[in-house]
Amino acid sequence: MLLSLIFFLLCFTALMTFWQPHGLFSAVITSLSGGLIILIASFSHHQWAHGLALIGWAIVAVIVISGLVTLGLILSRPQRILRKQERLTWGLRLAIGLWLVLGCGWGWAVFTSHFSDTLWPWLTFIPVFSLYLGFLYAASLVGFWRASLHGVRHADTLVILGAGLINGHQVGQVLASRLDTALAFAQRQKSPVTLLVTGGQGPDETVTEAAAMAAYLQDHGFPAERIIQETAATNTLTNLFNSQRLWIKLPHQGGRVVLVTSSYHLFRAQILAHHLGIRFPGLPAPTRWTYLPIAWAREFLAILMLHPRLHRGVLVTLVVINGLGLLL
Repeated sequence: MLLSLIFFLLCFTALMTFWQPHGLFSAVITSLSGGLIILIASFSHHQWAHGLALIGWAIVAVIVISGLVTLGLILSRPQRILRKQERLTWGLRLAIGLWLVLGCGWGWAVFTSHFSDTLWPWLTFIPVFSLYLGFLYAASLVGFWRASLHGVRHADTLVILGAGLINGHQVGQVLASRLDTALAFAQRQKSPVTLLVTGGQGPDETVTEAAAMAAYLQDHGFPAERIIQETAATNTLTNLFNSQRLWIKLPHQGGRVVLVTSSYHLFRAQILAHHLGIRFPGLPAPTRWTYLPIAWAREFLAILMLHPRLHRGVLVTLVVINGLGLLL
């Protein structure tokens, strides 16, 4: 019975992954199935299940540590995590700190039998919503991992997403990694590849990102006639939307189109592409390990902001259920 249930969960996860390989929903299903398998194995009396449970809890521990590091970076280095036009106010920091203190206090009250006949039961929505956010974090990591491991062998058109320029006009390390990945991939193809570079001009930039990217590619020997520039986009969503309007004008509507961006950014980019009705494989550009924690913290916040109404709805629902459960 136990083995059959685990096998069913594995098959269901594989089916959802095949149906929606780059979506957040399938990543959530994968995380949920993985959690259920760990719980089932933990309560099993079979020896092999104990080993499976140990591996599972080790993965959970890594995810928890990663989540705590990400939260610590968001609170301690918001100037490096948030976008230039965004700010993490002291009021918001204080609210997050209070949330963490109350959540820890709730856990202390539960484990030390100081829970009943206190105010702590009224705050049960805090650890439950925190668990919800933690689950979303785990699903995002699953999506990041799957997107980074996905392989691509052939492409007719490469769409290279832009990134901020250094000193207003220079290609930085993150953007150079994307361009170098695209160049190396294009050189391995048997037929000519079109490179579509996309990115507008930010308020602190003297040229468009697309123009800087095109110049970089030409300096590295790529023919100018096979470079297309999209110079109006201001974010990932408009990058994809505007680029699609360009590649469909190419012969055979661009042929096999592949998205090139940083490994940490690929998962969210494919989610946004799916919202636009675009489904194409991605080619992840490597990211320096020293920069990856900062980049991933920024990316996870952006993934959360894809569905702000959903998260607010979940929080309000939990507060209502918490209150009604104690009053009735």
